[in-house]
Amino acid sequence: MADEKMQTGRGIEPVVDNPRLARMTSKRPRPTPIEGKILLMAEEPKTDTGKQKRMPPVGKVSAQRVPKVRPDQVLGPPSKAAREAATAKEPAGYVRLRLRVQDGELSLLGAKAVEGPLVESKLQGQLAYEVTLGQKRVAAGAVLDAGERRSFPDPKGKGEQQGHYATPLPSYEVMVRVPKEEVSAASLPRLEIALYRIKEELPVGAAMLAAAGAIGPQFEKELREVGRMKGIRPEKLAKAVADEVLAAFG
Repeated sequence: MADEKMQTGRGIEPVVDNPRLARMTSKRPRPTPIEGKILLMAEEPKTDTGKQKRMPPVGKVSAQRVPKVRPDQVLGPPSKAAREAATAKEPAGYVRLRLRVQDGELSLLGAKAVEGPLVESKLQGQLAYEVTLGQKRVAAGAVLDAGERRSFPDPKGKGEQQGHYATPLPSYEVMVRVPKEEVSAASLPRLEIALYRIKEELPVGAAMLAAAGAIGPQFEKELREVGRMKGIRPEKLAKAVADEVLAAFG
């Protein structure tokens, strides 16, 4: 049976799966009696006369009905928070100074202005810097993985050959960040930049620079000064570097 093909066309006998069922014809089916009676829907049903749980009729809508016009809203005076937010000044950003450290001497290689607030980082790692203007500390931060060269450990090494071997570098570069709102081009000759080597872990609280003032005198046990730059004088710098400094702090 599976290999036989279905034939179509006039005069072909219909396929009947169940010969006991009645064959489909074009006559309308006879209504099924309900409780012995045959009930048919009236051609024109009567109007509903019920009075309970009925939606009230919709009244006639006037074509001349004019929608109500509300007055324009009037803004009140701004709140205190809104006034403070409007008058708050945007952070002026900061200047990133590129310094070279060689034999304990710091020299300026370039400067670049950066947008956005300056966030002081924890004093951790190998080196830390601070920037002071007179007795006021204007910036401080950490310099990670600078000032030394590390070699890979010998897997079979013993004694001194175990672990990373660090060699101090005679010359290297560091980045120092200075807030623009604290330093101007006129105050550059009074600016001091100190670089410290972190000998011991700073005590809890000191790592977040909670105390004001220079960090060197506060943590003499944990920090050792590597070098210091006393004042930045653009007239003594190379022209390209001086132009960058004056443009960054201008």
